[in-house]
Amino acid sequence: MTAGTAPRATVASPASGASRLRGDIEGLRAIAVLMVLAFHVGLPGAGGGFAGVDVFFVISGYLITSQLVREARRDGRVSLPRFYARRARRLLPAATLVLVVTTLAGWVLLPRGRHADLGTEVLAATGYVVNWLLAWREVDYLAEDQDPSLVQHYWSLSVEEQFYVVWPLLIIAVLWLVRRHRLRLLPTLTLALTVVVVASLTWSVVRTASSPGEAYFATTTRVWQLGVGALLVLLTSRLERLPQTVRAVLAVAGVAGIVLTLVAVDTGTPWPGTAAALPTLATAAVIAAGIHPDGTAVGRALGAAPLRLVGGLSYGLYLWHWPLLRLLAERVPESGLGLRLGVALLAAVLAWLTLHLVENPLRYSSALNRSARPALLAGAAAMGTSAALAGALVVSAPSLQLADGATTQGPVGALALVAPASRDTPDLELVDDLEAVTARVDQPVPDPAVADQDISLAYRAGCQVTTSGTELRSDDACTFGDPEGDTEVAVVGDSKMEQWSSALHAIGQQEGWRVRFYTKSACGFVAQGRSPECHDYNTMLAQRLGQPEHAPDLVLTSVGQGYPEELAGSMVDLLRPALDEGAEVVLVADTPLPEPRGVAEGVSSFECLDQHRDDIAPCWSPAAPASGTRVLTEVAARLDAPVVELLPWVCPAPDRLGGCAPVVGGVVVNRQGSHLTATYVRSLTPVLHHELARLGVATTPVEDIGWELPQDPATDR
Repeated sequence: MTAGTAPRATVASPASGASRLRGDIEGLRAIAVLMVLAFHVGLPGAGGGFAGVDVFFVISGYLITSQLVREARRDGRVSLPRFYARRARRLLPAATLVLVVTTLAGWVLLPRGRHADLGTEVLAATGYVVNWLLAWREVDYLAEDQDPSLVQHYWSLSVEEQFYVVWPLLIIAVLWLVRRHRLRLLPTLTLALTVVVVASLTWSVVRTASSPGEAYFATTTRVWQLGVGALLVLLTSRLERLPQTVRAVLAVAGVAGIVLTLVAVDTGTPWPGTAAALPTLATAAVIAAGIHPDGTAVGRALGAAPLRLVGGLSYGLYLWHWPLLRLLAERVPESGLGLRLGVALLAAVLAWLTLHLVENPLRYSSALNRSARPALLAGAAAMGTSAALAGALVVSAPSLQLADGATTQGPVGALALVAPASRDTPDLELVDDLEAVTARVDQPVPDPAVADQDISLAYRAGCQVTTSGTELRSDDACTFGDPEGDTEVAVVGDSKMEQWSSALHAIGQQEGWRVRFYTKSACGFVAQGRSPECHDYNTMLAQRLGQPEHAPDLVLTSVGQGYPEELAGSMVDLLRPALDEGAEVVLVADTPLPEPRGVAEGVSSFECLDQHRDDIAPCWSPAAPASGTRVLTEVAARLDAPVVELLPWVCPAPDRLGGCAPVVGGVVVNRQGSHLTATYVRSLTPVLHHELARLGVATTPVEDIGWELPQDPATDR
């Protein structure tokens, strides 16, 4: 949402060229920014406040198009340098100031592990493409529990700026066609824009249904809302002739539609899609009703002085409120409504100061208004400043350094837990001095600040199907272990199975296994209780594994949280085709979610370690069962299949130690959620291999299993 990113609400009739100040549009801006502010503050009854974004899209489309069409009719051309110079003077001073302040604040106040992400986000915001970064993250399963960016609100500026790049070019193309083929400008432009609006709306509906998180941020699913505002300009001559009664009804209905959106919609509503038509058309109705010079009673109410004041501050208020609220959440996670409202008031003060000390002085500077060149150069300098600061943040951020099996001195990670005398026996035993193993915390690997980057081999290789994906990869697309091996192993399920890829790759090399990964994000191998995409993907995968030419010798699967025992039958049904072709099934128990005892709820284990490097006692977690194991145990009982339980090597002797250690053998145990770091999984490789051998699944004798840390394999596949 970009409150006030368009010029002041001074519009012109394409037919007459006369301009006037639209107080009702300033009032709409005020309503829109207050909606968003109420939503972000958490005001009760404002569940649909995020739709203030949609209101602003329509306003921006209308105001910008009014400028461009007036220029096209007056001069027969559109000057791109002048247009972009106006945009630079209007947008960049405040946007750059907030980006710079936010970057510096994040540098000081955020955990070091988030500096690189913040720097990347600020770079994307500077280039007005942060919406695509956020859309990509919405389909990136590893970003599912990532805290909202301090500059996430710049996504809608990005949408608008991308529209501002393309829309003048489209008008220029239409002008060329008009001159070449002697067409009428407004009808031709209306037809071109209508095609764009219909195409974008159709794509918005389709994409919202299949990938709502991505659709929310994507430009292609939002252009139709700006286009609706633009169409109002092209239809001005007709809208000016509307009877007063019709205009009054439109204005009342429009305001009612915006209010209804605020109170009736919430974050559970798929958005934008068809639902976004309500605030979009409601805003268009209010604007259309006010096109006639006489206006309406509703329009005059919207143009009241208090609303015009808030509307004038809306851009700065929007820019400032979000990073302030996010930093408050970082420092005071349990902040109440009163404190959040206080922060919103501070944002209003900063918006007023920004408007009068930064925005207006630069916007109306005679030096920057003499021609387009000075404004464009100043804009480039402003963008360069925020980009340079963001780049410095990225460069200074900690980087991921992994343990090297060839140079590691002594056993690390889970290797340090295993009593050497038990390695050649059927039953592994813990070392006596567990306290020493869990006390190696001086320089844990990976650095806790970036432990969430220590992701699994298969994920790094791009082998995990996204949450919205349904396409089966070829058998050879993601094969690890020994590509020429005689044993075919199919790894199916969600990321809790995929996290073992580094270990399975090393085991497969020694066993002669072709280990093929068919995992999908947030999609355990069940046929019900998950998303439609998960159901379709698993159904197709089960059919493939039941075909003789694709049938594996061994199927490995696991599930994470959120899978009740009632889904056991569903998993059995999907495994049946492979079983009928002679496959053996082995279930790998779930790993628990660490919940550090001495920090605020929601702080991850690795974040706690980064915050408490001198004393990690607050980062220990109480022992808790891994919820996914329940359904796996039920499946095992129905199929008489073995379950490999590695919990003793993930959370060793919790009764004896008083909980689960966040660092074992000098290795950070967990990364995102309940997932294990890839380094810790590598250290578990001999343990997993030993358990598979003990069950008779692996053929290597237990005495021949290597007990060193496997190398981190290359992933340039």
